[in-house]
Amino acid sequence: MKKRLYKVALLTSPILGLYGGAPAYFLNKVALTYFLGLTGIITVVIFIVWNLNILIVTKVKNSSSWQRYVLSYLSVITFQFSLIKIGTIFQLRPDNINEVYPFIAMLSINSIILFIANFILLQTQKATADQEIELLKVSNLEAQKQVLMQQLQPHFLFNALSTLKSLISENSSVAEDYTLQLSDFLRYSVQAKNQDTIELADEVEFTQNYINLQKVRFGDSLLFSVNIPDNFLSKKVPVYGLQTLVENAIKHNAFSDKKILTINISVENNRIRVHNNRQPKRLLIPSGTGLQNLNKRYQILANKEIEIIADENNFIVYLHILES
Repeated sequence: MKKRLYKVALLTSPILGLYGGAPAYFLNKVALTYFLGLTGIITVVIFIVWNLNILIVTKVKNSSSWQRYVLSYLSVITFQFSLIKIGTIFQLRPDNINEVYPFIAMLSINSIILFIANFILLQTQKATADQEIELLKVSNLEAQKQVLMQQLQPHFLFNALSTLKSLISENSSVAEDYTLQLSDFLRYSVQAKNQDTIELADEVEFTQNYINLQKVRFGDSLLFSVNIPDNFLSKKVPVYGLQTLVENAIKHNAFSDKKILTINISVENNRIRVHNNRQPKRLLIPSGTGLQNLNKRYQILANKEIEIIADENNFIVYLHILES
């Protein structure tokens, strides 16, 4: 901010110098050479006044502080009074210029300087506030992601390890495949800690791994399909975006070989569409935490919200594609 104020001071001092010297030329009819000399002196004086105000601004940064205004005007009045006395002693001021005029001119110029300085100060404060808000958004986004991971891992790992334990005693070859899929799934989870968004292709692969692990438990009672054009696979979505919705469908619906749960991911109107048939579990009180978490992350990342359409038989969530 200080550097910017000095640049503005250098730019505006000659302009304000002309403003301060013009009345002496047009109203008091002083000679042109005197006017040019006076304008030069006023320019230097104004630059000094600028420096006084910059010093005061940096010491009293509160833009609404009355102390800064009082200090500014008292400093200018004292400085101007000293200049008039010096001018009188060395006879640098023509007799036909009223003594009150220099005070009025300098006070009005100081008011302009204060207005410009306040504007720059407010802009700087706004930029600082915006930067702090962005940092808070990033911190909030990271917190949201960590909450999502904490929701995902303990519950999922408990079920996964229980399934693995059963498979080891029942079918060692299937248990080995399951272990490899679980390893890939956890590897993605670790890598995703450092990312907020990810390519749709990677998120689909991660979600497919999650489904494969779940199908070991649920078998053919869970059907999953993906219909996404190749040109969309390089687009960005939030990390865990699709997986969260798929997990939400599995968590909140009752399904069996006779009542199959179908989950489909597709593209509609340039948005990702995640659909599942609805057959809610009884006695389950939905928390909505996963969807709320995902919606907040979308608001931070893209200033957009997810769209949910639900009726008695269907549950659909639309996700916006994020800019790369």
